[in-house]
Amino acid sequence: MRWLPGLLLWASATSASPPVELLVFAGAASKPVLDEAAAQVQLKLPIRLLFSYGGSGAVLTQLELARRGDLYIPGSHDWLDRAAARGVVDPATRVDFAYLRPALLVRAQNPKGIGGLADLARADVRAAIADPRTVCVGEYGERLLQRAGLWAALMPRLARAHSCEAVANLLATGTVDAVLGWDVFVAWFPGEVQEVPLPAAWSPGQATVAGAVTVFSRHPQLAQAFLRWLAGPQGKALWRRHGYQTPP
Repeated sequence: MRWLPGLLLWASATSASPPVELLVFAGAASKPVLDEAAAQVQLKLPIRLLFSYGGSGAVLTQLELARRGDLYIPGSHDWLDRAAARGVVDPATRVDFAYLRPALLVRAQNPKGIGGLADLARADVRAAIADPRTVCVGEYGERLLQRAGLWAALMPRLARAHSCEAVANLLATGTVDAVLGWDVFVAWFPGEVQEVPLPAAWSPGQATVAGAVTVFSRHPQLAQAFLRWLAGPQGKALWRRHGYQTPP
């Protein structure tokens, strides 16, 4: 708790006051960590965290329309860059937390024997992707298929999901046989989901999970304190425990 003594002193002096509500617009890729982090941080800071989860593009649109909210934490740095370019977040407050890698994922034991992306075109395989227009993992999935030269052929066959969490659940529940998602899905559903290795040359790169304070925040210091906690020792331990990579 040495990272922000001024805030802690202020918090103790006003301990009788109701907690300040911070509204967080977040990509669903970070939901397992943010939900647990909120429970821990709310015991240390005079805040109450409220979350609006969804596709990174969808929640950015919500933030822009509402013109209120304190934090934007998308599933990839690409969407944070767009938010900064649109003047919605303060780029000076950006903090990086973890890293995600796009992956081809199947049910445990791979019952359909899916060996690569080309198998997604088989008539007996049901596959899904998150919407590339509004969900960062869908955008990375599209890039992956483009690098493999398969986007045009597979695009009509792939079911769409509205968020990172939704596409992961399609696979975990057996609704589909394979998805293009993040490597962390294996940790989300241990023993139920596994990754099919792909050629490294097809990878569009890793995504950086990052966050920033919005220009609408009425409590920017407290919002920044939450970001710093997420990127500090306790926060990084939480990211790792949920299967995310904290070093690049």
